[in-house]
Amino acid sequence: MKILIVGENLNNYLAKCHEAFRTGLRNTFDGRLYGVGYPGYNGSIQSYEDIARYVFPEAQPNLLIAEMKIANGIMTFPYAGFSEYNGVKAVFLRDFWREALENADNYKASVENAGITYILTYFIGALMAFKEEPLYEKMVFVPPTFDPVIFNDWQQEKIYDVGFLAADTMAYSDFYPERYAIHQKIMAEKNLTYLYAQHPGWGMHEKEHELVGKNFSKKINSCKIFITTGGIYRNAQPKIFEALASHTLLLMDKPLGADMLGLRDGVNYVAVTQDTVIDKIYYYLKNDDERERISEAGYRLAMERHSCYQRAVQFYAAVKER
Repeated sequence: MKILIVGENLNNYLAKCHEAFRTGLRNTFDGRLYGVGYPGYNGSIQSYEDIARYVFPEAQPNLLIAEMKIANGIMTFPYAGFSEYNGVKAVFLRDFWREALENADNYKASVENAGITYILTYFIGALMAFKEEPLYEKMVFVPPTFDPVIFNDWQQEKIYDVGFLAADTMAYSDFYPERYAIHQKIMAEKNLTYLYAQHPGWGMHEKEHELVGKNFSKKINSCKIFITTGGIYRNAQPKIFEALASHTLLLMDKPLGADMLGLRDGVNYVAVTQDTVIDKIYYYLKNDDERERISEAGYRLAMERHSCYQRAVQFYAAVKER
């Protein structure tokens, strides 16, 4: 399968899941990348047809995955001729609540005008939102993924009882109200060694940061227990798979699509609410064998089903089925 991916190099972006998916595609199939920061980038090429001929001179790619921007539900593309490009085309729908739901009519019109074949979405919530719409037929579920070169078991000493590193833990937000509540409860427990920190900030992090990339995985790996949550949409966030791959016991609220993702409470993660999280923390700190059994099962789940290489194969199967 020949896949052309057009977009800026995201190796240095805070969220590593985006580049991880591309890594899986280019190492599993004939995936080639074009954009600022990638080898061979030529700023004089300004249309998708020309980019396709430049990157795949021998034959047209089977699929074009293009990055774009969305404002008020309207898509804009960095190069000319996306709607006229004569081939199979896909885009990502990521923050669906902001990108598509707030201006649904504009978004649906943009998809139609651009002639998009597939809408790739990280979250089950997007599929649920458009279940009764024609748009649903274009949607392909592509859960977040991780690169095992970045997220893995780094054999760090378990110096923290619990870690909670996420946006909106230290300041209340309407999107993640449970995070602030959980953080306040853990802070009140003086018997716990607790790893928390300010969010490092979205965007590019070209210099090494202790909470970005492999260093982030090592921090998670140094915790006996790590917490994350899905917010008001109960999203299966990228951090779920990154934490499991970093070999810690993951405590989280049960996300939408948990069964589809192989997540089983008490088997490879532990489901909590803001009301039960403290009791669960103390229980699993006292029961080492049970904690280690579940964290090991979570690690295996991540590596066997959710790495970027597994995700590439799953993506191909989903597209082929369509």
